[in-house]
Formats: sequence, C-alpha cells, structure tokens
Amino acid sequence: MLRPDPLRALRLLRRIELEAARRGFAGKLRAEGRAAEALGEVAQELITEAEGSAAADYAAWLPAARARLEQATMLHAATAAAMTAAQEAVAATSRAEQLVLQEAARRAQNRRAVRHARADRLLGDLGARVFKSPPA
Repeated sequence: MLRPDPLRALRLLRRIELEAARRGFAGKLRAEGRAAEALGEVAQELITEAEGSAAADYAAWLPAARARLEQATMLHAATAAAMTAAQEAVAATSRAEQLVLQEAARRAQNRRAVRHARADRLLGDLGARVFKSPPA
C-alpha cells in the first residue's frame, strides 16, 4: 500500500484556495463594474439636469444629487479597494500553489537522481566483475 503523500494533499488544498480566490476576485470585479456604472449614471444625471432645468429647480434638486454622487463615489472607492484586496489574495494563493508545485518538482527530481545513482552503481558493479569466458 502506498503511503499518503502530504504534499499531494497540500497541492490540492492550494488549488482549491486559488480557485476560491479567483471566484472572489471575479465577484469583486463585477461589483466594481456595477459601482462604476452607477457613478457614471449619477454624474451624467448631474450634467443633464444642469443643462436642461431652470435655476430654481436645479438649486432645489442639487443637494440630493450631490448626496447621491458622494454615495456612489464612496461605493465605487470601497468596491475598488475590495477588488484590489481580492486581486492580492489571488496573487498570494497563486504564489503558494507555485511553491508547492516547485517543491513537488524538486522532490521528483531528487527521486530520479536517486534512481539514476542506484542504476549507475549497479552498472558500475557489473563492469568491475571479471567474467570468465565459457570453455570452448
């Protein structure tokens, strides 16, 4: 029976963590896109209202519009920060997975080197033996 390989389990865990981090980043990216779109809509509403309404109507409407613009700006900044944090999490988990893969490759290389050294020793032993030719 083969021994369980803890490195294989760690590699699987790192892969799962990386996929979860990528899904989280995708969600944050979508949220940031929606927040940017909302901010653009509020900004466009400000421009449209400024161009097409009477001064008194605009003055009455402006405080509420500024509050919506500030809220949209804060939401966009918060989602952008969350997206950056999620991107950093993807980078960190990706690096962790790469380290596990590198360690697995290093161990596989060491196992190959041991097998090759054993084969070389066996071949060296064969070369050192004196063989008698069979009687004719």
